[in-house]
Amino acid sequence: MHHEEEFTPKGTWALALLFVLLLVLIWGSIYYMLVSQGPTV
Repeated sequence: MHHEEEFTPKGTWALALLFVLLLVLIWGSIYYMLVSQGPTV
């Protein structure tokens, strides 16, 4: 009987969540810059 779920460190989920939030913030800022400049064509 192996309970592998119990050996998962909680810090791993915190790092994963921080990484995802960082990616969202970066892409969000890029998207905002593109939208705020408006169409260039």
